[in-house]
Amino acid sequence: MKKMLLLLVRCLLLVCIAGSASASNTVLTPDDVTITPDGESVASVATSIGINTPGTYHVTLTATDGLFAYIESSSPIAVGSSSNWASVGHSLSSSSFTSTVEACTGNLYIKGTNPGTVTVTTYSESGGDSITQSYSVYSAESVNVLVPEFPIIAFPIAAVIGIVFIFGRNKEGL
Repeated sequence: MKKMLLLLVRCLLLVCIAGSASASNTVLTPDDVTITPDGESVASVATSIGINTPGTYHVTLTATDGLFAYIESSSPIAVGSSSNWASVGHSLSSSSFTSTVEACTGNLYIKGTNPGTVTVTTYSESGGDSITQSYSVYSAESVNVLVPEFPIIAFPIAAVIGIVFIFGRNKEGL
């Protein structure tokens, strides 16, 4: 009888665990930039480049396989345009600009057919150093995780408990 009670407690714990996952369809959403992988829809993300030392700079934009990108800005960090996209084998650079200490802002536009990475690099022509910011780009095709409904888990467990109880009673000779 003690074993039966222990088995019943274990099964109830299992039912409680299954009960907490009662949603039928959970969508996992990615971080960073998400695109619709049709090659036409455009996603945008605000981008900012902080200039810490006065000097002459230019910005380069590169994209990995299947992605296209450009930066639109009223400040000098604009790279490309809606008719001139950076892509694999086709990096784009802004014109050289002289800047004091400031933050330049704009919007990074991305489209494509595959997930990948878009990299924005700011080169200091006067100092020779560079700063790189990479954006991970994910596909908007959601990942569906099917989680069984509570009754789908509970009924078989209840049946097993019932069978164990019946056979346990038969062994005791009652």
